[in-house]
Amino acid sequence: MAAGMPGPFKLTCAAGIILTGVLLLLLVCGCIAPDSEPGNAAKNNPTTTATPALTTTPTTAKAVPDTIRVIKFQPTRVCHSCLLLGNYAKETIEVYFPAEYAAGKITYETVNYQDPKNDELVRKYGAMGSSLFITVMREGEEEIYSANDMWGYIGDKEEYMTVFKAKLDALMAGEDYA
Repeated sequence: MAAGMPGPFKLTCAAGIILTGVLLLLLVCGCIAPDSEPGNAAKNNPTTTATPALTTTPTTAKAVPDTIRVIKFQPTRVCHSCLLLGNYAKETIEVYFPAEYAAGKITYETVNYQDPKNDELVRKYGAMGSSLFITVMREGEEEIYSANDMWGYIGDKEEYMTVFKAKLDALMAGEDYA
């Protein structure tokens, strides 16, 4: 009899490790569009696509926005974390800004960044993977803000909603958020 673990136990451990690795790989790949999909090579390779500059200015008072558009970019197959990023944003709007949401002053939409019909919008925002943006229309001018810092709050719904509400409150008051 050989010293150490029995043969079947070694095989079971090896299979478990391999299965865990495959599951982790699938989870990570579910949030990122593979370059091999048609129409995605240029979007996912930062060296082939210039990311548009997002308009950011120091915090100053401006005119109250005409509309605020919240856009969540996601792949065709969405992971749980990606769902939370958008679901919490939409719920924040519905709970804290119901009148503005009903009137269309604040809108929420989900855009599949892997769908070729959305290529122009994806390029405009520079969306590379699941991401969240806020667009403010003010006196005919469009300002795009990245809200990708919200990824850091998806583990705490209450904190996410508090932080996202503060961002929208600032923008509704004619201010930028830091």
